[in-house]
Amino acid sequence: MRRITPFSLFVSFLIVLPVAVLWLFPAVLRCLAVGYDDDFLAVQSAGNQVYISQQTPARQRQRLLQNNQQATGRIRQFWGDKTGQATLIYCHSVEQYALYCGNGSAESSAGCSLGTPWGSSYIVLGPEGNSADVIAHERCHDELLARVGWWRTRRQIPQWFNEGLALMVDYRFTDPHTDRRQRARDFRAEWEYRAYGRQMGLSLNDLESMRDFFGGDYHHVMLAYYTGAAEVSRWLARVGDTGPRELARRVGAGEAFGSVYGPVPATLYVPETDSLYHHDTN
Repeated sequence: MRRITPFSLFVSFLIVLPVAVLWLFPAVLRCLAVGYDDDFLAVQSAGNQVYISQQTPARQRQRLLQNNQQATGRIRQFWGDKTGQATLIYCHSVEQYALYCGNGSAESSAGCSLGTPWGSSYIVLGPEGNSADVIAHERCHDELLARVGWWRTRRQIPQWFNEGLALMVDYRFTDPHTDRRQRARDFRAEWEYRAYGRQMGLSLNDLESMRDFFGGDYHHVMLAYYTGAAEVSRWLARVGDTGPRELARRVGAGEAFGSVYGPVPATLYVPETDSLYHHDTN
């Protein structure tokens, strides 16, 4: 009988893991094989591979490439550089988007990000996702994944931080042309409105997983977004522009997220004396 060694078990694990991922997540398999799908046109944009549904009118294709260029510029400005190399897949129909994103219900057809343990990553856009905001949002997820790594992102990065960070380059929620402190105040004010004056606030500790973050109705998800954004924008106002890439570097090198980020407040309630959310008097 052949002896089973730790090395042979490790090799078997490396072989089985990709197969298991593809079996459990068929959308990833479709993304991997998108280059062989005649329904998509392959182009290059902003240094990344882009696949556009053949059903997409020429004007929408041009707008998509322009939006991708603009979104990539936001990523470079926010992160100081661009490391993520996610393949962009634009789907013309909700049904096509559901196949490639893995969202069987297709309740939203804006965008999603898919990463793999071996380093490949994909951004899938639906009919509602042809905008610089959506693309920048998803590319921010990919940038964090590329810098931290797939395993550590899943194990260390809470979803409220991942989503809150992505909203910093997604201009649908606040005016981006204000300084960091004012933007933190704006996110805070919108959070208070969504939370009905703090009566329905969500705990950051209860928004750590994707299931926690997205496992509710529309009001829950929107409140979760603003909860993450209010906290991340406050953090950014304190740590400055280099904060995200420094955190990604240190967590990617093996440090725990909590030790790098600092204590996470149980609630977003901040005493009225906190100058971060109020105009300075001096």
